[in-house]
Amino acid sequence: MSSVLGFIFDAAGVIVPLALSDAFKPHVPQEAKTNVQIIIGHGSSTAGGTVPHIALWDDDGNRIGQFHPDGDEKIGNGDVKTITIDHSQTVPKYSQADPYYVLVSQLSDDATCIAAITVANSKISGAFYGDTGYKCGQSWFASDNRIGSDFWKPKCVWLDANHDNGINARALSFHLNDMQANDAKLDEYYENLDALCKSTPRFSFWGNLLPDGIIPFFNPKLEYKDDNGADVDLSKVLDDPNHPFDKSVYLHQGEKKASRARSAKTRRTPRGANHDPSHLIISDQDTDVREICNHPNSYGWDIVSTQQGVFCDMEHKQLYPLCGGGIASNCFSLNSTTLIGEQTIARDESAMKLRFGRSYNTTAHWGKM
Repeated sequence: MSSVLGFIFDAAGVIVPLALSDAFKPHVPQEAKTNVQIIIGHGSSTAGGTVPHIALWDDDGNRIGQFHPDGDEKIGNGDVKTITIDHSQTVPKYSQADPYYVLVSQLSDDATCIAAITVANSKISGAFYGDTGYKCGQSWFASDNRIGSDFWKPKCVWLDANHDNGINARALSFHLNDMQANDAKLDEYYENLDALCKSTPRFSFWGNLLPDGIIPFFNPKLEYKDDNGADVDLSKVLDDPNHPFDKSVYLHQGEKKASRARSAKTRRTPRGANHDPSHLIISDQDTDVREICNHPNSYGWDIVSTQQGVFCDMEHKQLYPLCGGGIASNCFSLNSTTLIGEQTIARDESAMKLRFGRSYNTTAHWGKM
């Protein structure tokens, strides 16, 4: 098959097309089936988690099929899970259909960071990359998973049913046609990011949407100036600010509040935005640790940039310089992988030990490419 294209945002914030490297190209199944690949971000053993549920619809909003994982099925750090979905919900059953709308929903409390989702059958293919969720406000982290052509590494976005530590999404949905890397479409997104992030049928992340939930569809279907290109009428794309979508629903827009199975309150723990305080990432790459530390939606692990010379304490979202060159306190020591503090500021000794002088059980090294 031809390259599976999507798009990411480069270091300058410019939207660029990205094809999956050959090792990650999805297999095209026989007719009346669609293959969906879930590609997990890479950086820690805790980036993986429980395999999410998947639902597919055609461009008219008719259900095609669903995937429900068996029990507590797992997908590991940096791994790829290929899921074949039978077109068992088409009319008539098992007929060919094009999966334009995709819902991925995490039923488990085991948070999972997804770098990419590919969708392919005998007629249509495309890719969603985590950069879209990152740019539109979803909880995210950097990834060392070189899944793109030319060794590009898309960010990963988190899905978690109980919103531990402020993870803001249980589910995400997208319109596959609008994830295509057509130049005119990418120019439109770059000039007006609302065309991507404030167009709920096009892309959205959801606080509570369950696997059997129903997402919004474009009705009437969108018209493009060229094949999958820029929109003919942007007013039909953008959400109506006077009638906003409810992103906290469990099943569908307009549901009765009593139907919600659990509280939508965000749970926070003392770890702040740190998914696993016992894990450290040391990056020799161009990873922007300053952005990670300062970004309101970043969530992951303590991380060092040897290029930028900084360490980010993700629990407190605070940057520290690396020790050396005359800096000996309030700095991070690469030799001992320890945050060094001043004794004079340790007013609460037990609290300071949690931040300064703590050790890590595991370390990931992101080496230069």
